[in-house]
Amino acid sequence: MALPPFATAADLAAVMQTPVDAAAADLALASASAVIRRWTRQTITRVVDDVAHLRVIDCDQLVLPQRPVESVSQVMVNALVLNDWVLSGDRLLRTGGWRYLPGTSSYPDPGIVQVTYTHGWDEIPDDVRGVCLDLASATLSNPSMLRQEAIDDYSRTFAAESLGLGGLSDTHKELLGDYRRRVGTARLR
Repeated sequence: MALPPFATAADLAAVMQTPVDAAAADLALASASAVIRRWTRQTITRVVDDVAHLRVIDCDQLVLPQRPVESVSQVMVNALVLNDWVLSGDRLLRTGGWRYLPGTSSYPDPGIVQVTYTHGWDEIPDDVRGVCLDLASATLSNPSMLRQEAIDDYSRTFAAESLGLGGLSDTHKELLGDYRRRVGTARLR
């Protein structure tokens, strides 16, 4: 499933204050959105009825990988629909934990729970859109990734941040930090 970019070509033209080629803008925005998704490990865009396969590790809760979680429509194990769970934020809780099935004293191998849920934002948060536009505009303003160019007595030097490399700066990472998926209480870097 192809996810839409976090901003539009019109947004990019407004930020750059110049007309932009629609195909180039779409490509730059898609690339920038992919960089953000890869770093945050989140789709961010609203996804309805996404299916996640979660391995049960001896625990009381299952953490859904994408946030924010809007709703869970189904939880299944080996074609058995479970209804004895509670959604708490991005976690599924069950009385007695996830190591047993109803009417049994154990959990069948391989211990995979299939969860169908809806997650993400209806509207892309402004800071995410801003980072996307920043990356895309850097790519379009300097597509050859030049550090400097000179013609006769005219010279132009690009800042390192505008080299169009598609990478996130420390400032970008700080802005996106709250969206990055965490494991337990530790933040992944």
